[in-house]
Amino acid sequence: MEREGELPEGAERVAFVAQWSTMAALSLSTSRLIQELQRAGYRVIVSSSCPDPEPLTVHEAADVRVDDLTVLRRPNVGYDFGSWTAAMHRYEHLLAADKVLVVNDSLVGPFASLEPVIRNFETTTADVWGMVQSRQVRPHLQSYFRGFRYGSLEEPTMRRFWRDVRVIPDKLELIAAYEYGFTDLLQRHGYSTASYVHADDVVWGELNPTIQGWERLLDAGVPFIKRELLRRPDLVPDGGRIRRVLTERFGIEVDEWWEAPPSSP
Repeated sequence: MEREGELPEGAERVAFVAQWSTMAALSLSTSRLIQELQRAGYRVIVSSSCPDPEPLTVHEAADVRVDDLTVLRRPNVGYDFGSWTAAMHRYEHLLAADKVLVVNDSLVGPFASLEPVIRNFETTTADVWGMVQSRQVRPHLQSYFRGFRYGSLEEPTMRRFWRDVRVIPDKLELIAAYEYGFTDLLQRHGYSTASYVHADDVVWGELNPTIQGWERLLDAGVPFIKRELLRRPDLVPDGGRIRRVLTERFGIEVDEWWEAPPSSP
């Protein structure tokens, strides 16, 4: 435990945020994500695998209520699923909350208010919700921003899934086990699902909506960009436009928002 904010037993809104960075100073992106979640009334728990031994600090340009923020530190193993599992294990009493968001910091943003996204989540009748649905490999809710309603995260089936998460070094194997595998669990046990943006709204077939559909995803109201696209704009034919489009839409210089690797141009 690095910092423990107030986490009452009967909290209605909870957000578990998996975080990784090389430095303890959080990027503007991660800090704004926390800010937006707090503004929406969520008790935010950051589960961080940052290797820097210094305490995490938020970006000065973000309006984060630090006294209300809970921070867990853990070894950098198990990727985001390990971070979520560690936080859920530590705060099992919060899993019964009516509205639980399970997110990570793999996207850069939000560059605008998350109010429309969160309102969509909070008005869903589904048990499990995702900000973006994908058909890549197979239909599934992308894991970087998912939500659980009506105490579904506390049910034995869900508890068992998260308790059984293990360290899988290969990232593709981990995604197959815990992202696509989670879809199998939902279908097998009859959980209903919904999404803010459906894959068919932004891409064709099995293309990744967060990669190939990045601009249409912005059009659809998702105020984020995949961090990998900033590292490697060559992943998509129009990748050279990304920084200019973000500046025109949101009035920002996106490279001020994230922790770019030393080798980046």
